[in-house]
Amino acid sequence: MSMERNAVRGFILPVTLWVIAAIGLAAAILSEWVGGAVTNAIAIQEKINAEIAFSDIRSEIIFAVARRPYTSRGLQVGNFLSQPTGSTFQDVLNSNYESDKLIFFDGRPYVMASNPKYAVQIQDGRGLVNLNIVSAENTKKFLGALGINEESQSHLADTLQDYRDADDLTRLSGAEENDYRRLGLHLPANGQLMSPWEAQRIIGWSSSVNLWNSQFERPLMSTCRASGFNPNTAPREVLSSYLDGVSMERANMLVTHRENLPFRNARNVGDAAGVILLNQPFFFSFTPGRCIIVDLIDRETNERIRFSLTLLPLQRDQPWQIDYVLRIPKAYRKALDQLDPEITFPSPEEIAGATG
Repeated sequence: MSMERNAVRGFILPVTLWVIAAIGLAAAILSEWVGGAVTNAIAIQEKINAEIAFSDIRSEIIFAVARRPYTSRGLQVGNFLSQPTGSTFQDVLNSNYESDKLIFFDGRPYVMASNPKYAVQIQDGRGLVNLNIVSAENTKKFLGALGINEESQSHLADTLQDYRDADDLTRLSGAEENDYRRLGLHLPANGQLMSPWEAQRIIGWSSSVNLWNSQFERPLMSTCRASGFNPNTAPREVLSSYLDGVSMERANMLVTHRENLPFRNARNVGDAAGVILLNQPFFFSFTPGRCIIVDLIDRETNERIRFSLTLLPLQRDQPWQIDYVLRIPKAYRKALDQLDPEITFPSPEEIAGATG
């Protein structure tokens, strides 16, 4: 009898140890699962919060650009320096809309006053190379400013023109529908591009590393439905592309000059650059257009979202539209160094409270 009891006890002990081990393993697995679930929940919540912030900031920018006047210096968001008088068309035309606070549309950063975790950089679409209207000559000059060799310049300029036009005539270095079919690529649009990134479908364009590295880092190309070129907001590469006789060195001079004195006519531009600009006065437009490119940056993670916004003031049902939205790849996310937290994009309350 004693031997039987000892045998039972000898059996129960390892079973008990096995059960305890199984419970411990199950607890460890459950703990790991719960930890993973919590981590995923936090990540999802952060993503939701970021989407909400994006929506809120987009609405704030739309409110500001739709409500406040543009001048050659940018978007006037403060109190008017001299209050406009009268309500006739001539009174409005002659009014001084400059205010004590300005938002430049040349890509410089501003901390969002309503949410300092985020910053924005706003670029006037008129200050960029518009892929839907740029000529072959200006395309070559732009590509040359980015360090792309002459042979590639001609090839990319011609394939862009062929991609846009409706005919089936192939330019010297271009490509038409049959070339795209042979390579198994998307067929050319034979019309306007919907975003600058569509240009990566054009034969030769996707392999131009310098071009896309520059475009990811900051907007240089646009597909805005806008006319004219604004030298008050253009990056130096674009200035040298569109202005005859203006090198990168002279373009730097123009950027420095406009900091203190914005350009108001073609003569101002030519004098500042030290060149004579011929046959171009009707091409210039010295105030921002209704299409802007916005980079929204999370200052903690450096995550960057870029979108194109176009105002449509004559359409009551849809007075604005988002042309495209793009998340900039991690490789191009850079911290905004030496960003002054006092230089802010005003909140809607500040915009609404400004006089004028």
